[in-house]
Amino acid sequence: MRPSRSAVVVLLAVLLALTGCEVEWQLEAGPPEPAASVGQGDVPAGTLAPVDAVPALAALPVAEKTPLEGYERGCGQGEGCVFGPAWSDVDRNGCDQRNDVLHRDLTEVEVREGTQGCVVIAGVLDDPYTGQAVPFEKATAAEVPIDHVVPLAAAWVQGAAGWTEDRRESFANDLANLIATTQSENSSKGDSTADEWVPADPAYGCSYATVVVTVKATYDLSVTPAESQALQSLLATC
Repeated sequence: MRPSRSAVVVLLAVLLALTGCEVEWQLEAGPPEPAASVGQGDVPAGTLAPVDAVPALAALPVAEKTPLEGYERGCGQGEGCVFGPAWSDVDRNGCDQRNDVLHRDLTEVEVREGTQGCVVIAGVLDDPYTGQAVPFEKATAAEVPIDHVVPLAAAWVQGAAGWTEDRRESFANDLANLIATTQSENSSKGDSTADEWVPADPAYGCSYATVVVTVKATYDLSVTPAESQALQSLLATC
């Protein structure tokens, strides 16, 4: 077995002490330590593991975004409501999707009495995009919005415009594509794709990429060349 560097250093020190010699010497620097990978953190149930996300990304159709024509998210009078009413109870569990996400993503959850355990009024969010702990209170609920990881506008120009209304509503309320975050991160992200925005906390880059790829593979949504390259780079950190 080859002696370790530390053992060699100790042996040299002993020999020098015994002989009384004074010698100037310097150990040659070894190879640098490999960069630490960030790994996959908390992600929605069903998200692909990084090893599976890589080939799934390679299989996605690659195309530039189509013009944002006909996209109307609002559901007010005269508006298109192309993804259906916000936070529909599509899984029919008696609780809307926003509260389902809050139950999943928050800790120390408190619920309003008389809502069959549905409406969240308090809790703590460990924000995946920033890594910060954020208190949630119903009175300031807007400070903890629910983010569509694959934005609805991006989905519209990458395939969703040709779907049925029911499929678009299911997509907009799919828990696999929903993550609770902070208002600042939700606003900065907006309708951006992975080539235009990444989480503020680099440690969540891998997880973010696996969620995006999972959702796009599930719904057969395309990626632009730049987006594909950005996702490849993020997956390389896993």
